[in-house]
This record gives sequence, C-alpha cells and structure tokens, in this order.
Amino acid sequence: MATIDDQAANWMVRRTGRGLNAREQRQFDAWLAADIRHQGAYLRALAIDNALGHATVQENLRPRPDGQHQQQQRRQPPRAWSRLPRFGALAAGLALVCGLLLHAIGNNELVTAKGEMRQFPLADTSVASLNSASKVAVELTDTARRVNLKQGEAWFKVAKDQRKPFIVSAGAVRIKAVGTAFAVRRYPQGAEVLVTEGVVEVWSNKGGPKRLLLSQGERAFVPELASEMHASRQPAEIARRLAWRSGKLVFINQTLAEAVADFNRYSPRKLVIADPSLYGVTFIGQYAADAPEVFAKDVCAYLNVPLQITADAILIGAARPGFRGNKSS
Repeated sequence: MATIDDQAANWMVRRTGRGLNAREQRQFDAWLAADIRHQGAYLRALAIDNALGHATVQENLRPRPDGQHQQQQRRQPPRAWSRLPRFGALAAGLALVCGLLLHAIGNNELVTAKGEMRQFPLADTSVASLNSASKVAVELTDTARRVNLKQGEAWFKVAKDQRKPFIVSAGAVRIKAVGTAFAVRRYPQGAEVLVTEGVVEVWSNKGGPKRLLLSQGERAFVPELASEMHASRQPAEIARRLAWRSGKLVFINQTLAEAVADFNRYSPRKLVIADPSLYGVTFIGQYAADAPEVFAKDVCAYLNVPLQITADAILIGAARPGFRGNKSS
C-alpha cells in the first residue's frame, strides 16, 4: 500500500505536470481534505520537487506518476525503480531543505534572477511559477490570500478555497480566482492575463467599475487607466507564451525583433540585430531559453547574414552606418 508521501508525490507530479481533469481534481480535493497529514505531505512533495529542480541530480531520481514508474521499469530494466530510493526516503533526506523552503513561502517575497525560472509551493498548496527576473510578495492569512506581482511574470495554480479568494495585484490591475490556473505578466501600463484553467475575474482599480471574466484559453490585456477591456480566445498562443515554464521559447511567425526581445529576458549576453532590415523577418522555431547563441547561428544561416559573437553580445547581421542596436531588448 502506498504511503502518504508516495500518494502526495504522485498527485504532485500529475497536478503540476500535465494537470488534472475534472474527475481527478475532485479526487485530489477529497484526498487533500480527508486527512491533515495529506496536506503536509503534499507541501513536502512540492518543496522537494522544487529543491530537485535546482540541484544537480539524476533525472530518474525525480518522482513520477505510478504509471510512469511501471513504464520506466519496462523500458529500462537495468535502472529499475526497485534499485532507487522510495520518495519517502528521499523526503527524509531533504527534510531540512524542505523545512527551510516551506517556512520561506508562507508569507514572504519570492524572487527569480535573470535567466532563472522557478516553481514555489505555497502554504495553501497553491503553486507559483516565476519567470525570469520576477518578484512576487505573498501574504496568506486565515481570511485572505493576496499576491503582489511586483515585476515580471508568474503562473499560478490555485488551490480551491471558497472562503478565501486568491487575488493577484499587478500595479492597479487585480485578478481574482478561487480554484484555477492563470498567468500574469506585468507591464508599465497594465498587465496581461492568460487563463489555462477555470475562470478568473479581472479589473483595474484605476479603470472604473467594469470587470471582465476570462475563462480557460482566453487572454486579455488589462490597462491600468482605460475602462475598456477585451478578451480573446487564443489557447494556442497562450501555450506558446507559457512555454517558458518548461524552459523553452516557441516562435510561430513572430518577427525577429520579437524573438530577440524574448531571448533578452533570459540571457545575460544580449542578442542584437545589427541590420534594421531584419527586424520584421518572421519564422517558426523552438529553442531552449538559455541558448541564444544556437538561435542566432540558426537565424544567420537561414538568412545568410553575418554573425558576430563577443563576450557580452551576439550580433545578427551586418551593422550599417549609424547603427545603435535593437529597437527593443
């Protein structure tokens, strides 16, 4: 019979990986509510997964759903799971790390450096995944769940709790949810909201009384000052924009200028379009977010333009007189 920690690990992998369907979500909610120990075990599972994600470990030491365990055994007999530590043993080995991590994410500030994408388990079993160079302040109390996106972008998988709506602030913009999943990216003039599960309510404290409901597969930009907001259903574009959660950048007819701006959110070595005539060139591709040099080499080979790599910059195309670099970075 699986231990509570094993059950928690299985739920964690399924929930934060492929997501749960409606039936599975009900099963998870029932399991979580059945025993207070389940809640603690699930938080430990999230914390351990976060710790493993930022440590150098064998990939086959990471917890997987039960079905994947069996497939792994059938495909790779020499690396059978019977020879590896059970998740419970791994939990004990990382107890100190998890204790410190859980203490830090109840009511505190979550931060990622440039080029870092990180997942944080919250004390209510919600999950916050932060994109590069992002900062979030979390306040979880007995009566409220409030998150302030101070900069950057974050995706939230919200645990259901009808008594305490989950409210994200991004400047004057507000996003309210109960049990759902959505991303928020902050801009100087407002915030973009992408809904991957359920329904959220958005509004601006400076934009008048109008509120907008967004459902799964919809996106909207919510201005801080404008009273009008419009949603559009773009599930494919949402998936493309959120590929950063798996460390990737996906381009589907984006311009070179847009792609370079995306890469420059992650890389300390700046991509620069030296030839302005290349700004509007469009293309399709998928790259690791930390591989700007690979991207630049492919682009230059495809366009048959020069590539220059220096210690702090990667130049695409030949510079023209009066060259001053990209329009945006």
